[in-house]
Amino acid sequence: MNISDPAESFSAKAAIRDSAFRLPLVSVIIVNYNYGRFLDQAVDSVFQQTYANVECIVVDNASTDESPSILTAIADRYSQAIVIRRASNDGQTPASLDGLAAASGAYVIFMDADDVLLAHAVGTHIFVHLSLRIHVGFTSGDMLQVVGDQIVVGTGEELNRYVRSGRGLRHNIVRPYQHHFDAAWPAKAAAKSLTEKIHFVSPLSSKWVWSPTSGICYRRDALNLFSDNPELAHLRTGTDMYFACAISALSGSVIIDEAVFIYRIHGANVFSRQAQLNHFIGFEAGGAGDNNHRTQLLIIDHLIARAARFCQTGWLRLHYAALLVRVDCRDEDSRLSRWQRRSRAAARLAESYQSVAAALGPGLTMLLMLWFRIPIRVIASATRKRS
Repeated sequence: MNISDPAESFSAKAAIRDSAFRLPLVSVIIVNYNYGRFLDQAVDSVFQQTYANVECIVVDNASTDESPSILTAIADRYSQAIVIRRASNDGQTPASLDGLAAASGAYVIFMDADDVLLAHAVGTHIFVHLSLRIHVGFTSGDMLQVVGDQIVVGTGEELNRYVRSGRGLRHNIVRPYQHHFDAAWPAKAAAKSLTEKIHFVSPLSSKWVWSPTSGICYRRDALNLFSDNPELAHLRTGTDMYFACAISALSGSVIIDEAVFIYRIHGANVFSRQAQLNHFIGFEAGGAGDNNHRTQLLIIDHLIARAARFCQTGWLRLHYAALLVRVDCRDEDSRLSRWQRRSRAAARLAESYQSVAAALGPGLTMLLMLWFRIPIRVIASATRKRS
């Protein structure tokens, strides 16, 4: 009989185990249009992360500045970088979706080309994701607001307000993660500090409380729940508003009270005109970069069009009904009747009664229609069509 040394057997199994499991890949998708002057610094910041398992995808929206030549130089400098050149500039969201289709990571950061990730950004997000006892759809770190080469503001307004309110602090929400296959990650001092900076944003919350695009790290599977909305092909800006509001309302999110990126303000930003200032709006409300209301409409439309996806069990059906109530908003299209303008969810629910009732159940669907004050004649017509 052959008797092996238990220590050797354990060592061999450990070697197999260590080679088989690794920390998650994070895909950083940089969307660029005529920001060639910032591209080198943005891409360098991705490859200089203290967290090693990162891929970088740059999607260029048919830039007309020096971006093409800079992207060629970047591809030469970083052979692992993926560069996608679009034939036309259709906006931020279609380019982001192109990057998402090419991404391999379990986690995704959409990054504006004029921003810079701080060296600990990706590691901070992943440590928090792996440490949480609540499986949220994304984490959002804070930002430094920079004008020229000067750091002017050290926090973001909405995130800062949420943290100051004391909301989101939860007992026993974190079990600090230590990677079982690499004792060196994460650094214990950094991990201890981060566990005290986590604020939970509950599901069904619909108000923006996060940092913009580059500060958010999504779970890929959470993005997949909302990325197949066909109307996203026409959403030029507001990508972060659409995904963040939809995903957090569904599954919750987490705010990390730690700066993870530099938000550069340079005068050509689509949304921000200046660094945030108390009691002053630093963007053009209703302007070209303000697609906030439209993203709300798209979220409602997607939830109703994909009702079966979100209603797989009894508990999920109740959550779905509450979700529609919480995300509902007015639709100011003057061509619509009064009750349709009052509630986008009501209008879409009446149009899609058959598919929603099949997923949610006729009884709960009827209760929702009454809650949204859909006219009785419209309800009767919808139910007759079903029968």
